[in-house]
Amino acid sequence: MENCGFGWQNRILDAALAADAQMPRLPVSNLRSQQGAPSLGWRIPGTTAGLTLTLTDAVSFRAFSLHRTNLTTSATWSVTASRGGVIIWRMPGGPVANGQTLLVSPSVLLADTVRMTVSDPTNPDGWLDLPLAYAGPLFQPVRNFSTSSTAGRTLGQDTITSLAGTEFVESRWFQRKLSIVHQSLGDADAVVMDQILRVAATGQNILFLPDPAASGADLAAKAVFGRLSGNDLSNPFGVADRHALTLDLTERL
Repeated sequence: MENCGFGWQNRILDAALAADAQMPRLPVSNLRSQQGAPSLGWRIPGTTAGLTLTLTDAVSFRAFSLHRTNLTTSATWSVTASRGGVIIWRMPGGPVANGQTLLVSPSVLLADTVRMTVSDPTNPDGWLDLPLAYAGPLFQPVRNFSTSSTAGRTLGQDTITSLAGTEFVESRWFQRKLSIVHQSLGDADAVVMDQILRVAATGQNILFLPDPAASGADLAAKAVFGRLSGNDLSNPFGVADRHALTLDLTERL
């Protein structure tokens, strides 16, 4: 098990993006949007997708993910990282859970080109929706978050109750949320968390991995990509290099 990881430097947002295929009104550039609706994302007219990120200089990568997709559990995908035209890392991605799939490198990759390919030939829609993606480094605090952290959900429902008390529920959306309690941030960790919260305050999505070393199924099932906010930073242990901070993360829909 590794300490939790925060992905906040998303190179999808500043890299040159090139797609093998796209719908005219739903281009790959929509991946720079922060909304996860299929009507606002990248749509592929078929069941195979290819995305290439190109940067002017080599930068750090460790986590790669796709979110709010229509991928089925039989979908497969892979990531290839290159530097100066030479492949330095290639790996198949993990399974799909909660409409998302992730891949984490064991160590930091310095690359100027990243290629993601997705295949889902049995997808009943006949096309692929990939509204949100992350590709970039992970920040991991020196000490892990507290076991007092909680996971919950917010439900979007329309409910009608008959005169006899019978309830008719129309489900609209299901949004996961986390309360991430950290009671032992070091001084250096606190500085980075402040930078992350400043970026999150602009509306940019933040990726949170409870355990970046988790198996593929657990990694996809427990990761959350969405809006982050934080409460006040405190010093519960006086002058010790230990700070407490509670973060609230809600899945981006």
